[in-house]
Amino acid sequence: MKNRFLLVYLFVVGTLVFALSDPRVFAHGGEFVFTPALVMQGEPFMVVVKGTDIRDVKKLTFDGKRIPVFVRNGKPTALIGVDLSARAGKHTIRLETLDLDRVDGSVLVQVRRRITAPLGIPAKLGGNTKVAQENLVTVLSKENGVLARVKITDPALFKEAFSVPLETMFVTDAYGYSRETGSYSIPHKGTDFRASLGTPVKAINDGVVRLARDFTVYGKTVAVDHGGGVVSFSMHLSKLAVKEGQKVVRGDLIGFSGDSGYAEKPHLHLSIRLSGVSIDPLKFFALFNP
Repeated sequence: MKNRFLLVYLFVVGTLVFALSDPRVFAHGGEFVFTPALVMQGEPFMVVVKGTDIRDVKKLTFDGKRIPVFVRNGKPTALIGVDLSARAGKHTIRLETLDLDRVDGSVLVQVRRRITAPLGIPAKLGGNTKVAQENLVTVLSKENGVLARVKITDPALFKEAFSVPLETMFVTDAYGYSRETGSYSIPHKGTDFRASLGTPVKAINDGVVRLARDFTVYGKTVAVDHGGGVVSFSMHLSKLAVKEGQKVVRGDLIGFSGDSGYAEKPHLHLSIRLSGVSIDPLKFFALFNP
């Protein structure tokens, strides 16, 4: 079943149905350049502003939500995530400068193909019973509340491109499909990678550890704030190698893979959020390694 989802993931990626309305949007105050030219629900894209200095930027918004702007390669840059449940149609990007100039761009969003699959509850969490299902959803809601409060830094804390957390990256469960657990449907807002028990997990870039603790569902989890609105979550670890508040650099050991929490086999679950929006990790890495 795991391999089947890998094949489905590759098929979906190969048939993208989202597109930026125009990868280059011009206006008096500057020029938007979007990467990639194609994007779908649950995916990230990068916006580079040409013709405007970072010191002149007042704010950048996506559908009215403020997005951090930082300097990359000498130009104002922002990383934006399209939510997995984003509405279909046109979405607006707006840049406002200190001299009251304004640059508008738009993103055309269509619906991601919906994929569902059954997923049972491990015996250690109560097994496939109605009581266990209800308890899972209740606990998951509480844990998601904790993750949503993880501190997000606006200025980028990284200088280099993002790198993968494992020496070997093999997808066992793709991002974006819905896991059917009894009468509940739980979206998989991360990607699972094959990793035997105790495999070293590395920081994907510089940042500050905002969370390093054990959860009932997510197991042992490390959250790293990379700045620029980017936060990475490494879950189901067997052991933590960092503490909250600790600074890390790209490639530092942050933990070891495992099967803690809601996991039946050892693996690494990686989630990446951009300004609070969970996006496809593989598409995120592709932004920096086109």
